[in-house]
Amino acid sequence: MHFNRILSVLFSCLLISVASSQVRTGLDNLVADNYAPLQGKNIGFIANKTSVTSSGDFAPKLFAKQKVCKLVALFSPEHGFLGERKAGVKSDAVEKYEGVPVYSLYGTTRKPTKKMLAGITTLVFDIQDIGVRPYTYLSTMIYAMEAAAENNIEFVVLDRPNPLSGERIEGNIIDSSLISFVGVIPVPYLHGMTLGELAQMAKGQKWFHGAEKLKLSVIHMTDWKRKMYWNETGLKWIPPSPNIPTFESAIGCAMFGAIGELGNISVGIGSDLPFLRIGSKLVQPQFLEQAVQSSLPKGVTAKRDDYTVPFGDSSKTFLGMKIELPKNISSIESLYGFEFLVLKKLLRDSVFAKSFKALPFTTQKMFDKVTGVRNFAQLFLSDKVTHVLSMDGSDTMKSEVEAESAYWFMDANMFRSTRKKYLIYN
Repeated sequence: MHFNRILSVLFSCLLISVASSQVRTGLDNLVADNYAPLQGKNIGFIANKTSVTSSGDFAPKLFAKQKVCKLVALFSPEHGFLGERKAGVKSDAVEKYEGVPVYSLYGTTRKPTKKMLAGITTLVFDIQDIGVRPYTYLSTMIYAMEAAAENNIEFVVLDRPNPLSGERIEGNIIDSSLISFVGVIPVPYLHGMTLGELAQMAKGQKWFHGAEKLKLSVIHMTDWKRKMYWNETGLKWIPPSPNIPTFESAIGCAMFGAIGELGNISVGIGSDLPFLRIGSKLVQPQFLEQAVQSSLPKGVTAKRDDYTVPFGDSSKTFLGMKIELPKNISSIESLYGFEFLVLKKLLRDSVFAKSFKALPFTTQKMFDKVTGVRNFAQLFLSDKVTHVLSMDGSDTMKSEVEAESAYWFMDANMFRSTRKKYLIYN
């Protein structure tokens, strides 16, 4: 009897330990507090299919049913309210959910208008980000914050984890001349912050018009630590967009998202493993394999594996490589930058180089905007080499592309210092 009681106590302790290991999002904590911070408010809710509690309840449905505050309108980002539209597909349709209008913020307007905001006293934002600067949910949040400031509306962020952890900061701070909807604030490509923290930083740094006037609050998560990757949060992955079906695809987007903009390299979009494949019809498979294998960061492997993607009414088969990630994501030396080494090596192939030189100007400009580097596309065609001082003080000769990326660690270090006062979590 005594032994059974000990087992029961141990089992209860185990259950408590497991339960406490799951992160509680800002939404979870708001619901647990019976929406108290929104008491008596008229709410505009910016949401999509990722706006769920840890138990799977859809936040817009919860907001529509509760009586503490009034849900006046819903707003959806790129990919739509249910996250099903393909990247870049715009919509101005006004939908309905539970009798409440759903306004698109990815159409003719990407910023809530005065008409859309009529009757709203508080804008609430609750969307899962993936931790990569060009991913447009961050831009939607910043534009909405600006609209809130201009219309004297308070803004509340229900915070969620950065899937790539709160410690991984990589890449350059975007060139100010390239600020756009795919790079809305001057942060590194991988910023290592939650959207709640970035909201505080954008306000504090006055990165949008009227920032000093905005009444901003962040409803914090509990039990999230900066070192955590998504697979350590205990939360279920809800695809934030069609090409990010898994957490692993979010990692792949950090690694390959930029060169995927070029169009002459496939990064697996439309395949079974988006952003975890890389292929081309313009180079020999052995050449592609060598370029990828010799550029991979420590901790990542790849193997030859051709794949097929839909193309109009038919399909395309690519000679390609399948990327394989380690179980311990923190062991990966770096996520961002090696894709440019791959690209530079592929340009040694005359057929591929010809296709790159023929890229439309609009494609080159989008590549620049996504990477945040002015005239970056043109640097790949340069044969010049230049002196680069390494961190250990040694002087080496590198191509202009390598020289550009060699100094990104300075941007990352500067950002790491600037962001300190805006961090919420340890």
